[in-house]
Amino acid sequence: MKRALSFTLFFALFLTSVAHASDIQLEATVDRNKIALGEALQLNLTFQGTQNVSAPSIDKIEGFDARYLGPSTMVSIINGAVTSSITHVYTLIPLKTGTFTIGPFSVQAQGKTLTSKPITVEVVSAPTGGQQSAPGQALQEPAPTKIDAEELKDRIFLILSIGKRKAYLSEFVPLTVKLYVNRLGVRDIQFPEIETNDFSIEKFGQPKQYREEFGGVLYDVIEFTTNMFGIKPGDFTLGPVKLKCNLVVRRQAQAHRRTPFDDDFFNGMFNDDIFNDFFGRYEAYPLELKSTEIPITVLSLPQEGKPEGFDGALGNFQLNVEAMPLEVKAGDPIALKMTIKGEGNFDSVKAPRLQSKDGFKVYDPQVKQNENEKIFEQVIIPDSENITHIPQINFSFFNTKTGQYEVLTHEPIPITVLKADEAQTKLIELPQAQVKIAQKEELGRDIIYLKSSPGQFRKIGRYLYQNLGFWLFQILSLIIFLGILIFNLRQQRLITDQRYARRLQAPANAKKGIKEIDRLLREGKTEAFFDTLFKTVREYLADRFHLPAGGITAITIEELAKEKGIAQETLDKIKKIFADCDMARYAPSQFGQKQLEDIFQDLKEIIDYLEKQKA
Repeated sequence: MKRALSFTLFFALFLTSVAHASDIQLEATVDRNKIALGEALQLNLTFQGTQNVSAPSIDKIEGFDARYLGPSTMVSIINGAVTSSITHVYTLIPLKTGTFTIGPFSVQAQGKTLTSKPITVEVVSAPTGGQQSAPGQALQEPAPTKIDAEELKDRIFLILSIGKRKAYLSEFVPLTVKLYVNRLGVRDIQFPEIETNDFSIEKFGQPKQYREEFGGVLYDVIEFTTNMFGIKPGDFTLGPVKLKCNLVVRRQAQAHRRTPFDDDFFNGMFNDDIFNDFFGRYEAYPLELKSTEIPITVLSLPQEGKPEGFDGALGNFQLNVEAMPLEVKAGDPIALKMTIKGEGNFDSVKAPRLQSKDGFKVYDPQVKQNENEKIFEQVIIPDSENITHIPQINFSFFNTKTGQYEVLTHEPIPITVLKADEAQTKLIELPQAQVKIAQKEELGRDIIYLKSSPGQFRKIGRYLYQNLGFWLFQILSLIIFLGILIFNLRQQRLITDQRYARRLQAPANAKKGIKEIDRLLREGKTEAFFDTLFKTVREYLADRFHLPAGGITAITIEELAKEKGIAQETLDKIKKIFADCDMARYAPSQFGQKQLEDIFQDLKEIIDYLEKQKA
């Protein structure tokens, strides 16, 4: 173990010294220089002379989407010279056709600035035909391409649109995000994300899917819709909207496909064949799509014409009021249901107001909101029988379509209030409280006086070490500890030292075999006698000398006897037992009882002899 650790430490120090001594170099390579849209390009950044370099964060490469795959390290020893390197591997997905330059890359490593050489890669719309594919990859002639688009961005893109470019503060404006896909395989589409501090945007609902012709091209469309409103007046820019998804790309040089992107968006993504082949023929690459930005102006609400009691409601609404019951006794409740319907920002809609609350006890309303309506259920209680109607109810809002304030009014609702029943007054006599008189406490009963001096100390009994029981306890503890220690060491050796374990196991197993042989001898079962005899002697010798039981033969024992110094007399007995066992397989009946007893005695003498040997 120590030798292995020493060698490992020496080897690590040796490699470190070599790494520092060698010149560190950076090399950038690609697996090919010509690819088609939809194929993947592998970029390797190799650092020769060291393995202690983190993955470089490569800048955005024009025309490509890059993804880091992971590192690969290598150490080689050639004619005593040790070299080490680490390669950071990236996958590049072409986004458009053309000729592009990858790099040069500059990386800081161990105080040095390493720079690679630039690489030129050509991206074509049609498949490359596997002329420069990776070694070992099965090549097949690709089918004719049907891709007409020059750039991938024309095949998949986002469009952000809003209901109006000028809106009032808190006015609801419809917001739509459309994902256009033209015959591409796309999955794991996430909801759009918009970062803004100027607008409040509700969560997107479930998207709709349909097909739409755009610019003369038929696209599969996923439409996300929601509402937004400005939270402060001014001129702002909304967007860009970001959407993440995975582009499913067919692996290079696969047969039976027409083009790398020839996966219909809906039919292709949910086709069973594609899912069956996905892990073998397709790869998914993450894409983050961005839309263009949209300027929008948020206007403040005008002060002119602003009605009294305006609570900030924006939209175009209608008011409906119901009251039940219309005949009550004074002090009984009346349920008032006020419904606001229409279009607008219902978050800004507050409860309509009673023109007067005189003669009523008014409770806070319970609010329930549905699509395009908000319901306020309020309880009012008339105080006396003199009340004849529920007062007028008003609701004011700012109509965002007309740009004017409006006030909705519901006329007073006539009601009948009867005189309330007189309640009888009951006098309840409370039980007289019993006063417990505190008893006088006797002073000094629970007080313990302090001693000003501890007095003279004197010895009581014997010291602990003078006690015989103390020493017996110490000795017994030490014996138990040593016993547990020895037992654990023995168990550990039995686990880790197989030779030792088999050596200890050999006489115990032989003892069991001898007992069984003795029983078979007394019962006269000759065949079973020899079977058990052969098994016992073979397993004993295998365990005794740490050999495989199947390899124990007369020849093996003869060679072993020379090596271990086994007496010739014992060796002859062993060979004779093996010969008798072989003979018993064919003619067990030729052995008489006396011969069996002699063989059995020879076995016990063999084991007794070998157990007395030290080796």
